Amino acid sequence: MRKPYDIEQINVMVWLRFPLILGVVLAHCNLYAIVSGWEGANPDWPAWLVYIFNYFYWLLLPARVPTLFIISGYFFFRSQKERSVHFFVDKYKRRVYSLLLPYLVWNAIAILLMYFRYDIIVDNGYSLADYLSGFWSSAINGNGLPANNPLWFMRDLMVVTLMAPAINYLVKGRYGLLSIILLAACYAINVRIPVCGMSMEAILFFSVGAYLAIHKVDITSIPKHLGVMMLLLYIPVQLFMNGLSSDCEYIHCFDLLTSCIKITAVFYLVSLLFKKNILKPTPKLGKISFLLYALHGIIIGPIIMVLYKLSRATDNPLALLGIYVATPMIIMAATIGLYGLLTKFTPNIAKAVTGNRG
Repeated sequence: MRKPYDIEQINVMVWLRFPLILGVVLAHCNLYAIVSGWEGANPDWPAWLVYIFNYFYWLLLPARVPTLFIISGYFFFRSQKERSVHFFVDKYKRRVYSLLLPYLVWNAIAILLMYFRYDIIVDNGYSLADYLSGFWSSAINGNGLPANNPLWFMRDLMVVTLMAPAINYLVKGRYGLLSIILLAACYAINVRIPVCGMSMEAILFFSVGAYLAIHKVDITSIPKHLGVMMLLLYIPVQLFMNGLSSDCEYIHCFDLLTSCIKITAVFYLVSLLFKKNILKPTPKLGKISFLLYALHGIIIGPIIMVLYKLSRATDNPLALLGIYVATPMIIMAATIGLYGLLTKFTPNIAKAVTGNRG
């Protein structure tokens, strides 16, 4: 069987999915932010500890969400078939199983847990409409996110996927690069579409992935001098971003610049490690990536709450750091255990909850 023309890029992108999603989990293990939300005020912890909770994983990890949108855009458009109506219809049929079905399943689980918490344990009197809003933008959470908060990425990905024919039109011709530049400019000056689910971040970086696929740009062949320069800038630019105030006038420009540097550096480094046979394809990790992503949004809060209450670590920095380290390890163990059980005893359910990735 003939190998795909872009097998090297596929290997790099598939390998990246797991560390990127693990990075999402790690970023959500911000104990300082979670405890602040519970107690309604910032806890009085040492400044160095707060800095670790807020920025450590951001410092070490790549630009997770933009890179995942790029990968999604690339895989949507990488086929060399003519991009006709049939092309898009076929893609949409596939996305029903890989995106829509698991999105509905995992949000339904989160909504049932919310109902148990808010109307069974304590009668808050939320309406059916309040709970059903969790499939898009939860009225109960009031944060513009679905009931299973991390699934906002899937929601926005589904929206931008529906826009794929328009994106194809924008980026396929000689002015495709100009279209990307204009989208990047809109992102940098904080142009936002006031419709829940239509994020400029999703549109921009999904379009970048589409451009790479349509124009057959080889992201595994980044010039050495460029890749090395991006690696050298990786930590300094993130340290600079960490020091910026959230109300800085140019924060979105700096955010875009930081994302571009980190994305280029990561693709260069992973591609280099593949070429030197240090990294190999990891199909099993790829299969559990989605389960890790969907499951952690449901269990991360209870895990941290139990560890925090049992340890009584309200003012012990070492105990708090222990919770910070232990939480993702417990989530990872739970994911692997659940994946093993589902694939062994209920393979059809495994496929449904992992987007046919089981």
